[in-house]
Formats: sequence, structure tokens, C-alpha cells
Amino acid sequence: MTSFTVLDTKKHKNTRVMTGRGAKFGENIHLVPVVAAELNKLVLEYPVCLIKDNETGQFGLRALLGFEVGENLFLNEDQWAANYIPLHIRRQPFMVAVNSPAGAKPTPENTVITINMDNARVQEEEGELIFDDKGNTTPYMNEVNNQLATLVNGMIQTEAFIKTLSEYDLIEAVQLTVSFNHEDKRFDGIYTINEEKLKKLSPEVLTDLHQKGYLQACYLLMASIGHVQKLITLKRKYLTQNKNN
Repeated sequence: MTSFTVLDTKKHKNTRVMTGRGAKFGENIHLVPVVAAELNKLVLEYPVCLIKDNETGQFGLRALLGFEVGENLFLNEDQWAANYIPLHIRRQPFMVAVNSPAGAKPTPENTVITINMDNARVQEEEGELIFDDKGNTTPYMNEVNNQLATLVNGMIQTEAFIKTLSEYDLIEAVQLTVSFNHEDKRFDGIYTINEEKLKKLSPEVLTDLHQKGYLQACYLLMASIGHVQKLITLKRKYLTQNKNN
């Protein structure tokens, strides 16, 4: 259940946010939305791929955390086995809402910050205060504001990046088959960049992609897929521990 409300100095003067990690905060997910601006950090930890929305047909950028719904192989109780945690996870329980007519794209000028009052992190007993005694945002909330600003800009940039990939027909499906407990499992719906088509683009197009930062993003995206093996290792370790228990 979610109940987002616009952040208000008076209404939320006593509201606190717990900043710990764990499944109790909804972090046991196998796919997390990410933005292209994070790729240089994500590539060091996670497989990142493109996932198609079956209803809209649109692609979105996602970090792969597990192989099953509700499975985050990087989460070990209240600790992440990673040095970088995606912005979408860290910005919880806050979200950006568009304060404009329906269908308007989010921008720093037309957005407001909202908070999910039903989120397990939100309470008044412990955690980080959002506002201080004078009604100013706390250092914690200032950091959240920076994260949300990065996300808003990042979503716009990522949408443009993916649109460009589609225009040049650079998106291809990944055939992913893994073996757990001597049983092969095939995972569909994962996409990445077709390297051969990328290489065959004209020098003019490649220069344009480079100037926009898209060329680097393509290679970071392709490189990150190698972390699927890391994910397989984590999954096998998890299965072995559960079997022994």
C-alpha cells in the first residue's frame, strides 16, 4: 500500500525516516529501475539490462539483482554485498511528483517532493528527521534532494538514450540460460546492445553518440552483462546455504 503526500514543513515536522537496509524495507526485489547517469558506478557491481514493458512496449533500464521475483541476491539481512546501491533504492520513501497537467514530462521546475507515509521507514520515534527546529531541511534531507534531482534529470536523459538506441536498432535480446541444482533455467525478456550493429554505424553517427555520452553508456551497458556470472555464483551460494540449513 502507498499513500504519497506532498512534503510539508508543518505536517512532517516530527516525521523521521529509518535509513537501514533490508527486506523489511522492501529491498527484496530482483529488478530495480536505474538511470544512465549511474552506469559508471553500476557497472562495477551489477548486470544492467534493458527490460521491455509488455503493456507499453517501451524499454526501461534495470539493474538485475536476482533471478526470481522477490529475490535480491545482493541483500544479506540488513547489509548489501555491494559498494554502490542504486538511487531508486536510496531515495525511498520519497518520490518526485509532477505538478503539471497530465502527461507533462518531469523537470526540476514542475516537480514536488512527496513522501509515502505507509512506507516501513516512516515513523516519529527513530530515524533521520526531515526538518530541523527552524523548519529547514536537515543534512539528511538535503542529500535526498540531491538524489531526487539526479533521478529526475536522469530519467529524462535515459529516455532519450533508449529512444536513440531504438532508432538505430541497437537493442537485442540476451539468451540467458543458467543451471541451478543440475536444472537448466532460461530467462527471457532481457535485452542489451548489439555490439556488431554499434560498430557498423557511420563515423558521423558514432561521433554524435560520443558527444551525447551515449557511446560510453553503450559500452558500460554491454560490459555490465558480465556480472550475470557473479549473480549466478551468489545464487548457487544461497541455494547451498539453504540446503545445508
